Amino acid sequence: MRAWNVALLVPCVVFISLAAACAADAPTVPRTVVLNEIELNPNGYDRDAEWVELLNVGAVPVDLAGWTLTYNYPTEGATTVAEASAILNPGQRRVFVYEGLRLRNDASTVIRLCDAAGALIDETPALRDVADDGKTWQRIPDGGDPLLPLWLLRDGTRNAPNK
Repeated sequence: MRAWNVALLVPCVVFISLAAACAADAPTVPRTVVLNEIELNPNGYDRDAEWVELLNVGAVPVDLAGWTLTYNYPTEGATTVAEASAILNPGQRRVFVYEGLRLRNDASTVIRLCDAAGALIDETPALRDVADDGKTWQRIPDGGDPLLPLWLLRDGTRNAPNK
């Protein structure tokens, strides 16, 4: 009987640990800046041409100094959005280009935005784009709905409202 109880206990402990790790990864700060549009596979050569559009959907300016965006190709890592003070005002967009890098197009890519303290601010669902056509992944509606996150692959609208 004792072995049976241990066998049931181990999966429960593993499940609880995984659930706690997932909850810790969820955004924990007020929703102010979002990942609004992602170019994973632009026309032509990808290096230095893939980008992320950030949008301040909040009511106050946000300093992006020290914030990071993740990438997963050729290895996983993060790159700094702004070294020095870079204010993103309410309603303002800023396009960040992955300089010297290219993102994975043929497998699921998740982009994460973290603040200077390392807190997760926003993340995309797993995205994939194998067509070399200038379409981008966009939050619909522009800025997104926190209760119904919807991402669609559409003609790019870099630094403009998503259609």
